[in-house]
Amino acid sequence: MGTGGVTEWCGWTFTTDEFWTASERSQGRENNIRARNVFAVADGDEWVGKSYSGTFDSTLVTPAWRVTGGSTAVLRYTTYYRQEAPQKGEVLVSYDGGAPVAVKTYTGDVASRAESITLQVPAGATTTQIRFRCTGGNNWYWTVDAVSLTAA
Repeated sequence: MGTGGVTEWCGWTFTTDEFWTASERSQGRENNIRARNVFAVADGDEWVGKSYSGTFDSTLVTPAWRVTGGSTAVLRYTTYYRQEAPQKGEVLVSYDGGAPVAVKTYTGDVASRAESITLQVPAGATTTQIRFRCTGGNNWYWTVDAVSLTAA
């Protein structure tokens, strides 16, 4: 993550719809209809509102979840993604502390919606962690809420 910028928006931030929408009217934040109460947002557009250096590069990591090796699991979450190059959003999965692997990449606008990704759990795996990585700069934003993992 770069340095400086607006403190409230440095990396992934947990916020409310009211606070986030009020940060900048007329940029579509009110269209985040799937997330209510407190949700996570990576907002490079707001971060660069104050002197900064470097790029926006932040990863939100879930706690480890137990999984059954050789099975499938379903990752669910709600999202709202507004794109401007070179911004990119990635959902990455790692098993048993291994290297994260991308299972979904966002490079275009995604209206507020629920996502569902079926994961193939490797044989012998006992835990998984999900990462939401957002990179960019003076670009737009990505919200994530209601993250869950269930057996398929």
